Amino acid sequence: EDIRVVSMMLGATLVGQSYMMPCHQELPSISFKLGAQDFALTGRDLVIHKRIGSMCAIGLEVVNLFTPSWILGDIFMRRYYVQFDWAKRRIGFARAASATQKSTPDLV
Repeated sequence: EDIRVVSMMLGATLVGQSYMMPCHQELPSISFKLGAQDFALTGRDLVIHKRIGSMCAIGLEVVNLFTPSWILGDIFMRRYYVQFDWAKRRIGFARAASATQKSTPDLV
């Protein structure tokens, strides 16, 4: 339900299993709060490289496991480097080198 609402707010429509919108349309930035940290994605970050004519897909997806969960996949990891520390049960995030030169992870 959350993905549908956010996608509609962005002006996207469901086509098959993807939310699509005109490729030329500009999107606002959105951010996700993980732990106490906000992680912003630009409107351009939200678009994945899947086109149908003049329509582009946005990379927002939800999966229903035990509770609805957002998948922060390609669109998130293009902007942020993600490091999984299985031994200490934590995840670290840092701006990807292509996004900025900051390399110190923020652990959640």
